[in-house]
Amino acid sequence: MATRRTALRHLALGLGVLACGRALGQPAEGATYVGIETGQNGISQARFIAASGRSRARLPLSFRAHGLAQNGQTLVVFPRRPGNRFARVDCTNLELRDVVTAPDGRHFFGHGAFSADGQTLLVPENDLETLQGALGVYSMGAQARRLGMVPLPGPGPHEIVRAPLSDQFYIALGGLETHPDYGRVPLNLHDFRSQVLRYDLAKGVLEPLGFWGGSEGVSLRHLAHDRQGRLYVGGQVPGARAGPVLWLVEGGQPRVLDASTALGGYVSSVAADGGRALVSSKATGRVLTLEGADIVADVAWEGASAVALKGRAQAQAGFTLLRLGEDAWPAPHGYEFDNHGLMY
Repeated sequence: MATRRTALRHLALGLGVLACGRALGQPAEGATYVGIETGQNGISQARFIAASGRSRARLPLSFRAHGLAQNGQTLVVFPRRPGNRFARVDCTNLELRDVVTAPDGRHFFGHGAFSADGQTLLVPENDLETLQGALGVYSMGAQARRLGMVPLPGPGPHEIVRAPLSDQFYIALGGLETHPDYGRVPLNLHDFRSQVLRYDLAKGVLEPLGFWGGSEGVSLRHLAHDRQGRLYVGGQVPGARAGPVLWLVEGGQPRVLDASTALGGYVSSVAADGGRALVSSKATGRVLTLEGADIVADVAWEGASAVALKGRAQAQAGFTLLRLGEDAWPAPHGYEFDNHGLMY
């Protein structure tokens, strides 16, 4: 039987709730989820799951996958850092449309976000020579193609999200330098700084939001926007020691939230919709439900990792179980769930 540590070395899971009803079943099936399962050979497959928990289909991939982005019937699967390929999937027939490779000397960070019209994809990436971050800009036409890049003012960009109803994007610039030659070990722990950036796609303007007091020593990683314009920002402290790792940005002002004990210095995933948000930590095995700055629920969930939220529906992944609403299903034999990323 695989141990948790062994299993986590061989699995990356991204989960999403997708509007793929035409491909996956009758409307009565409700929301459809997709999970990224990775075997011991480091190669992933996408597993599509009905809201009932029934497995509907699997799609083999050619790389170790991590996060997801969706627009309409197009799903993009991103590689776990430092992967250099992402795949585009057609949800109408669950077929692989194409696989896009990063330019020589660059790799991706496992996340990306579509423009409002679905025609442009922004993907955080790393320059292996300078170790500086950038946004790769891709056209999502009949053939995906790279249009260029937007340099970022530092290393380690992680998640990017688009604000509702606009083409304003927010990027968590983690601040940590990494290079595949040294695995995933940070190379600048002694002096890194992390911040959130805002990018206006139409104007081509990048705006740093500044360094926040209390964020020293925290690598900001995960983001979610609710429908009231609030931005939730989750970070990770190297070594996962307790401390501030969750912020709420409202009206342009960041506010640290008192969730240090519950999160243990490590935010695995953040999701938001309406006026609520879910925040998970695999370090403590907790999932928090927030309404703005208020924590309204705190649930124990072993290995709490990916979370998703839309309307009244929600999903959570742990080391061994995926919970859709009130029901839970085990991971496939030999697999466990890693710490990203559920989305709608």
